[in-house]
Amino acid sequence: MKIKSLQFIFCYAVLIYGTLTLNACKGIPRETEVFSSDFERGVPVNVINGKVEQYNGGGVLGRYSEGGFNVEVRGMKDHDMIKITFDLYIHDTWDGNAAGPDGKDIWIMNIDGGSNVYASFANGTCNNCTQSYPELQPPFFNGTFNFALNRPNSNAIKTDLPGACKLKDVKGGTSMYRIQRTFHHTSSSLDLGCFAGLEDPDKANKSCNESWSVDNMRITAIDTRE
Repeated sequence: MKIKSLQFIFCYAVLIYGTLTLNACKGIPRETEVFSSDFERGVPVNVINGKVEQYNGGGVLGRYSEGGFNVEVRGMKDHDMIKITFDLYIHDTWDGNAAGPDGKDIWIMNIDGGSNVYASFANGTCNNCTQSYPELQPPFFNGTFNFALNRPNSNAIKTDLPGACKLKDVKGGTSMYRIQRTFHHTSSSLDLGCFAGLEDPDKANKSCNESWSVDNMRITAIDTRE
């Protein structure tokens, strides 16, 4: 880390003064932010099926129940990696790995049509529930997904936020997770889709009982090649 820091300072001096060769700067990843929003100014134009709602004093992309949104990024320059970060809010009464009709309650992120996150979450008043997150993809064998049995709110950044509908104003009604995924990618376009598969016997109030939203999304294209 110390060597990298010195190399960064050296390359910064090269860019400022232009007196040295740039060859010594090879090997430092070049990052380009290709999407960024805190959703305080509404829905960005490249978010499909986007909607913004006020939650806990700020704008969030959502709320969604089983539906979701897509982010379309086009015209990216040469890169070989993508980094995606955002805050995921799990609102109200998710039942994680519970059997039907209450569960499973699953949150999904697809990249270019392929699954990148497929995880169950438990939140709110669910007793004796488990969730698969932070496991990102359940193993599949014997014709079924086998979800990890982690405690509710595992790896949550915050667990004391108010609910959004069924548990509105109830402390602990929402949990916040920091989602960060870095993966190989070379195409000039990127399609990110976020959705959920939720089960609830109270069909009429399903979107109030179980919902989710997203905030502070950043997508960065990274070129690690020399």
